[in-house]
Amino acid sequence: MSLVLVAMSGGVDSSVAALLVKNQGYDVIGITFKNFDQDKLKIKPSPKNCCSVEHLNNARIVCDTLKIPHYVINRVDQFEKQVLNDFRQAYLNGITPNPCVRCNSLVRWPELIALADDLGAEYIATGHYAAIVNNNGRHLIQRSEYSVKDQSYALWGIDPSSLARTMFPIGKYPKTEIRRIARENDLKSADVPESQDICFVPEGKYTDLLGVAEPGDIVNNAGDILGKHKGLKYYTIGQRQGLGISYHEPLYVLRIDIGNNKLIVGTESETFRQRFTANSTNWFIELKPGDDLICSAKIRYRHDPASCRVKILENNHAEIEFDVPQRAITPGQSAVFYDDRTLLGGSVIDTVY
Repeated sequence: MSLVLVAMSGGVDSSVAALLVKNQGYDVIGITFKNFDQDKLKIKPSPKNCCSVEHLNNARIVCDTLKIPHYVINRVDQFEKQVLNDFRQAYLNGITPNPCVRCNSLVRWPELIALADDLGAEYIATGHYAAIVNNNGRHLIQRSEYSVKDQSYALWGIDPSSLARTMFPIGKYPKTEIRRIARENDLKSADVPESQDICFVPEGKYTDLLGVAEPGDIVNNAGDILGKHKGLKYYTIGQRQGLGISYHEPLYVLRIDIGNNKLIVGTESETFRQRFTANSTNWFIELKPGDDLICSAKIRYRHDPASCRVKILENNHAEIEFDVPQRAITPGQSAVFYDDRTLLGGSVIDTVY
């Protein structure tokens, strides 16, 4: 039977993924990546931290329970280069990054595939809520049947050639079923709390990684000064809370002007835009510059896909126009494209019009 490498964080999803793969008759090896040094980043221990000692131990104990080998692989340097440095620089440039996308596409999948090649494994598997389908010989990602937890949004950057070797064992299950399976099989991670934050900022305090902030003016589109911001790193497009200014109606962040250290705010209606450009596109279907694609797009994880037209440009760029304006289209975030449940590709939002 073929060998499968299962990426194991120590959480319940990847633990059950390993169990399901083993139950299908495959030989299984559990792989846990250590992506960052908690002490170096000054991260407090947290049950939500995927690289904590607790999570590493959970993964090891689960592998012992399943009677499969387990290895911890140090990828701290790769993660810092590809994810942490980009995360810091993006915020300093006034854009909002998506580190999970970069981790999947530039660290997790390349490292897992390379390790699989070294160990002679045919497949890799993760605990993502998504599915792989074979469409006339082309492997594509689909949204999870359990739509509440669907994680396909964060998978758009994966090399298409990796999909034929990728398994998502838990994609069709609801979370309650995953926990039930874990408990019935005495898996240590059965009741590990759900992770809601970025793995390297488990308490959500990402600003601690970005250095000293310089206060400046909060202005409207007319340039009128409405107040003072405490540092641009604390804000993102569409944000309402934490502005600290009084106005006759609620105000939201519209733009972040790094060059002039100004935060531009406006009313909710002003947060809606219809067109934007994108870069770093990655497609799972055949497209060439000049093509038009009618599909739907998500511009954030919790965004409902909205109908749009995508114009394919040179050098992995694209122009996107929604049928109706969408709220808070944010530079640095991912625009991810779908045909119903099928993931067509994705991109990084660049300039918003």
